[in-house]
Amino acid sequence: MTINKDFVFPVYIYESVLNEIKDLCKNYENEIFGYLIGLIYKWKEEMYVIIEDILFIEGTFYSHKVSFAQIEGTAGKYDKEFQKLKQKKKNKNLWIVGWWHSHPDLGCFLSITDLKTQQHFFPESYQVALVIDPIRDTYDFFTIDTHSNKKYKAINSAIISEN
Repeated sequence: MTINKDFVFPVYIYESVLNEIKDLCKNYENEIFGYLIGLIYKWKEEMYVIIEDILFIEGTFYSHKVSFAQIEGTAGKYDKEFQKLKQKKKNKNLWIVGWWHSHPDLGCFLSITDLKTQQHFFPESYQVALVIDPIRDTYDFFTIDTHSNKKYKAINSAIISEN
């Protein structure tokens, strides 16, 4: 496979971060979620993100049984933790570049509720959704696509190995 020298994946994620999310998802029977934290870059007019960290608050879960108001209340907790993380890492350039959540044995897709969450809380063009199915050991990144019937699309990603 030949890759154009100007090609940029929309998402890069550190292997250790992806493994941390996978491990968290394997340890919970219900759907769980958290924030994706990273940096935003631009290369030859193409925007991309590098995911460097996550936020996960113990006791928060994500499910179609949860009301939108409960998700919104939880978002406030995450915003406070995000500010603490930026101070701890001494990096004011960190951004919330999306969110991750699990779909135990359901496969990787955005449900109607997931799509509403993406549109309401993560509407920026660089913000992505990472869906993990810990039972099937699969994952995919998604973004909003107003031109498709589903209103979202899967996007390519690359793993940054730290070895």
